[in-house]
Amino acid sequence: MTDSAEMKKCPYCAEMINVEAVKCRYCSSWLDKKAFLQGWTRSRKHGKLLGICAGLARHLAIPVTVVRLAFVIITFIGGWGILLYLVLWLLMPEEKDE
Repeated sequence: MTDSAEMKKCPYCAEMINVEAVKCRYCSSWLDKKAFLQGWTRSRKHGKLLGICAGLARHLAIPVTVVRLAFVIITFIGGWGILLYLVLWLLMPEEKDE
């Protein structure tokens, strides 16, 4: 276990976390908003169409089915799902080959 000098309290759930942490391991809150936006990339391997939903799901640590279902629901409710998908396609960079 690390000593208390290397730990800090999460401002959202008050659990002790590592000082260098950018995301709380207990409540999954992002501590650094800039780090939250840096990892947004379209998935090449797991995407069905353009990789937007798979990239968002990976970044938000939620199942890809939930993201895809959300886009379908948003599309049927007001038609904004398709527009949002296309905007994210333009804004999100494609992940690099590793």
